[in-house]
Amino acid sequence: MKKTDDMLLRSFMFLPAHNTKFIDKALAGDADAIILDMEDAVPASRKAEARQIIADYSAKGLLAQKKVFIRINHIGTKLFVDDMSELILPGICGLMPSKIRTAEDIVFIDKLLTFFEIKNGLPEGQIALAPLIETTDSVANVDKIASASDRLIALCLGAEDYLNDLGSTYIYQESALVVPRANMVNAARMNGLLPIDTPYLNVRDIDGFKENSKQAYKNGFAGRLILGPRQVEAANEVFLPDEEQVARARRVIEAVEEANRTGVSGVAMLDGGMVGPPMLKRARTIMKQIELAGK
Repeated sequence: MKKTDDMLLRSFMFLPAHNTKFIDKALAGDADAIILDMEDAVPASRKAEARQIIADYSAKGLLAQKKVFIRINHIGTKLFVDDMSELILPGICGLMPSKIRTAEDIVFIDKLLTFFEIKNGLPEGQIALAPLIETTDSVANVDKIASASDRLIALCLGAEDYLNDLGSTYIYQESALVVPRANMVNAARMNGLLPIDTPYLNVRDIDGFKENSKQAYKNGFAGRLILGPRQVEAANEVFLPDEEQVARARRVIEAVEEANRTGVSGVAMLDGGMVGPPMLKRARTIMKQIELAGK
C-alpha cells in the first residue's frame, strides 16, 4: 500500500503563522490540511512571535485537530535554523520546505528532523515532508527529489517563484507551467506521493478557480494549495470524483467482478466498450477517495 492511500490533500491552505484568528478558524474549518507559513506571510519582525504561537498551540494540544504543516524558511538562512530547532513539536504533521533545489536538500532536512525528533521525544519518522517545487533547479531535479526520503508524502508546485527563476516577467503564464506540472505529477505518482498544484491567486474568482482546478484534477493533481477559506469548499468538491464518475466506477467494478465470477474472462463489456484491470484499478481508486471523504 502506498503511504498516501489513506490521505486526502484536496485543500492545503496557507495561513500566516502569527495570526491566531486565522489559525483558530482554519483548525475548525473544512480544509484537508493547513500550512502555518513561517516564510513569506510573516514579517521579519514577527518571526519569533509566530514560532511562540505555534509552540503554544502545540502545548495546548490544539494542533491535533487538523493535519498541520509548517512552511519553514529556506536552507542556508538563520531563520531556517531557528525554525528547525524550535518547531519540531507534538501535533505537527509535517514540514513544507521552501526553495528546495536538490535531493540533497531533502536528505539534509530528513536527518535534521531525526535529530530533533529524538531530542524532543517524538517518534522517529513522525514528521512528514511536503516540499515546494518552486525553483528551476527543483523542477530539473524533481525525479530525484521525489525519491529522496521516506518522509515525503507530497510535492507542491510553487509557480510564482518558479516563474521568477525562469525569468518570466508576466504576472502569470500558464504555458510556462505545462512541462513543470507534468513532470512533477509524474514524479510524485511514480513514488506514491500526492501532487499538489500551485495556488490560484484570485481568491474571489471561484468560478475561475474551479475551472482551472478541474483541468489540474484531470491531469493527475490530487489537490491544490489554497490561499483563503472561500477556495476550500471548491477544492474539496473539484478534487474528488463527481457523481457520474462514481456511478461509472460502480458499474465497472460490478461488470468485471461478474466476468471473473462466471469465469468468462478477466475483462468485461460495458456500454459497448471493453473494461479490464486498468479500468478496474481506477474504479477502485475512485471508490476509495469517496470513502476517505466520507461520502
